[in-house]
Amino acid sequence: MPTPFIPFTMRATVREDHKRSFRTDIERLTGGHRGWAPLDVVKSTNTQAVLRGAIAQSVHTATDASLARYLQDRFVTDNDIHLDLTVCIGR
Repeated sequence: MPTPFIPFTMRATVREDHKRSFRTDIERLTGGHRGWAPLDVVKSTNTQAVLRGAIAQSVHTATDASLARYLQDRFVTDNDIHLDLTVCIGR
């Protein structure tokens, strides 16, 4: 049986100590092959970006906050990308 994917919208905000790498980090998020959470940029400035994506349903998709924490941790672990995230599941 296929795993259901949950759509989400994410707002990524630059952290003060990572301003120089923000644009590069957003490009890295959307440019690489990320099968576990493909992302598309909806809108982007030098300090914020709105992205759309989808992720496999799991314990991490129970709430907006739990998904935001999971994605933040995963981006740091996988790509050393440090962003503050706000997530809305299902939009």
